[in-house]
Amino acid sequence: MTDTHTETAASPETIPQEQSWPESLGARRLAGMLAETTGQPVTAADIDELVAREHLVAVDSYKGWPLYATAAARELDVDLITSIVAARVAWFEVSLNQDAAVERIGWHWRDLARMAREGRITVGPGDRYRITDLDTLAAEAEDEQHVTAQTAADILEIRPTDWKYVEAAGWIEPADTYEREVGRYRTVTVVLYRLGDVRDLREMPGVDWEAARGLGKGAPSPLREYAKLAPTRAGAVKAFAQQLADRHATTVWAWHSPYSGGWELDWERVEGIPTKETVREELAADPVVGPYADEITLCPLWGRITRRARRLLEPDAAVIVDTETTDLYGQTIELAVIDAATGKVLQDTLVKPTEPISAGARYVHGLSDEDVAGARPFEKVLPRLRKVTKDRVICAYNAGFDRAVILGDTRRAGKKPLHLEPRETWYCLMEAYASWLGSRRWLALGGGHRAVGDCAAARDVLVRISKGRGSTFTPRPAAPGDPVAGPPAGSVFMV
Repeated sequence: MTDTHTETAASPETIPQEQSWPESLGARRLAGMLAETTGQPVTAADIDELVAREHLVAVDSYKGWPLYATAAARELDVDLITSIVAARVAWFEVSLNQDAAVERIGWHWRDLARMAREGRITVGPGDRYRITDLDTLAAEAEDEQHVTAQTAADILEIRPTDWKYVEAAGWIEPADTYEREVGRYRTVTVVLYRLGDVRDLREMPGVDWEAARGLGKGAPSPLREYAKLAPTRAGAVKAFAQQLADRHATTVWAWHSPYSGGWELDWERVEGIPTKETVREELAADPVVGPYADEITLCPLWGRITRRARRLLEPDAAVIVDTETTDLYGQTIELAVIDAATGKVLQDTLVKPTEPISAGARYVHGLSDEDVAGARPFEKVLPRLRKVTKDRVICAYNAGFDRAVILGDTRRAGKKPLHLEPRETWYCLMEAYASWLGSRRWLALGGGHRAVGDCAAARDVLVRISKGRGSTFTPRPAAPGDPVAGPPAGSVFMV
């Protein structure tokens, strides 16, 4: 999208008279024309929004830039243009572009992008970040930043060479990596670490950090001896997790929580086996990890949510529903249902409401009264909705909203909701995702605000939850003569 953060409408003196307008114009000049004719501060960003909503269509191009018919633009409703401009201005007042966001809270842009993908920062038009989300993030999640090895060494006040011994000792694990270009023809892999994990190293008992600080070039590091010590707590926990996966032929997740500072374990059950008590006994009896047993949490909340997500992804277990509406808790104007297991679209339809679509709602989903004028009313799409959701768990990213909208339309149509009404039939993916992440905040979905696209985005969240947190361990094939049963031949495993 064209960068128009500081663009203003051209002054009347620089705008040609009405009869002099060409048949087609680019976004900037078209914005100037609409600014003159409507009195609104229209910018190229507003033209982009009109195009996105299909109110304008490119009729030609010039040097790769699209051109739009001036006659079609002049026929646009003034109220439509006013609402689009007002929404943009309002959004720009409460948001920042990426560079300003980075400057405001001092985070790397990669961290902001990552938090946006997780739904912890709202990203809107112009790829701008909501300011309140940025400030909350800076206050609540500072330790979740990712830093390079150089920055990590600076925080600990040690040399980069000494940091290598920290890595070799197994005291910390990379949080992420990315490829950085070096010259024109090659790249290097940059390893990133979680800031909170780096800071925690300063409290590691038995390590004389002072002795490692201020050393001159070539001076031997006192941290060298730690690189030979094994196993570390992390190594012991992960070794136990793999043994647990092998012993019970199940999937195990091990995560070092940045919130509690301790390790958390959960695993997939088959008919309830192995039980929490069984694993607790095995943990206490293990000679290597046993000393850390009191620091390890079994069956945390995220683990229960992960296991539920995996069940919802089983064939014929669940569907995912999304609605677009005339207004907040208004009437349905678009409805979609997809199969949770496969992502197959089971229903995708526009719906004709009995009330007009509000300007605010149009800004969100881009649907107009004209778009739904020829659609079927809700009572005509309800039978299909009942059929594809019957005997399934109904998942929605904001289940309370979609349930209320569907029940409201059902009652207005004089129909019975049947299985669509009980709350236990519904499952809220937004609440599950927030709890799985350990967040108390509402997390934006990041979809395109069209029903079937939002269903697909919600399914992506469900799939992500199903993969658990931290490291995943699956059973390894048993060696000949090994009494521990392994998985069926051909199973894939990951450590």
